[in-house]
Amino acid sequence: MRRIPPPILMAGQGVISLTRRDRLYRLVNSQAFVALLFLAVPVLLLAALKIYPVFYNLYLSFTRYELFEPPRFVGMKNYSYVFSNTVTRQSIINTLLFTIEAVPIGTALALVIAKLLDQSIRGRVFLRTLYYLPVVSSVVVSAMIWRWIYSPQHGLLNYFLGLAGIPPQNWLNDPNLALISLVIVTIWGSIGSNMVIFLAGLQDIPRDVIEAARVDGANPLQNFLLITVPLMRPVILFVVVTFTIGIFRNFGLIFMLTQGGPFNRTNTMVWEVYQNVFGYLRLGRGAAISVVMLIIVLILTLISFRVLRERQGA
Repeated sequence: MRRIPPPILMAGQGVISLTRRDRLYRLVNSQAFVALLFLAVPVLLLAALKIYPVFYNLYLSFTRYELFEPPRFVGMKNYSYVFSNTVTRQSIINTLLFTIEAVPIGTALALVIAKLLDQSIRGRVFLRTLYYLPVVSSVVVSAMIWRWIYSPQHGLLNYFLGLAGIPPQNWLNDPNLALISLVIVTIWGSIGSNMVIFLAGLQDIPRDVIEAARVDGANPLQNFLLITVPLMRPVILFVVVTFTIGIFRNFGLIFMLTQGGPFNRTNTMVWEVYQNVFGYLRLGRGAAISVVMLIIVLILTLISFRVLRERQGA
């Protein structure tokens, strides 16, 4: 049997090796590989900074973890504490009241202001900037300004109430007024960002639809309620969902203005998480409260989507 000479065998091996290198080179230099490479970095960061903490927090919610000792599995005891403890139940009620009071009023005001500033009026750019200033202002600075406005002795709000013959109010220390005071500050701070979103949505509404309704005899109010609002429902839904999430995460104003008082009237769920984790070093209970908070936000979001879908279907 005739054998193949070694040089030919080596040459054949070189051809096979060169082909594999060519395939690898083409793969590395392909657009799909470059796209996957660029996507891998944010996906890994998202998994490390967002996804993993969520599942680890869920694990901690079933444990007793007080920082100086290892976590011990306790089952549903932390969730039983959330719904049986009076202070924690009050924080859930306060958060829901906060949301119910702030979201509809803040969303409606932002939409009306956006509609007004979408018109060709003098000083429109200045007014847009003025309404957006609270968004770029520091939470600490905003809280200090509102603390001065709400001051019982020298506050600007009580000064104007005095001009109208109304006695001064202790806005932040009155159990009946403290939550309303926070609602006012929250709406003031959120109008600018929601207004910008609504302005972007108003730019996408076809002008011929507005003009056709005007030709048919619709006045500006009818045009706004019957044409603009229905066409803006997807944008309204987005604002409602993001606004609700922002309220559930609203910590800075509570920390600077009321710290959950008076008599736990402004003690929201995020403040209760802070108290349990950093105040009492009960990480398991804080994790359970945060999981319940996440579930409530998801339920409110699903309700918002369902309402929008039913109205669009109608």
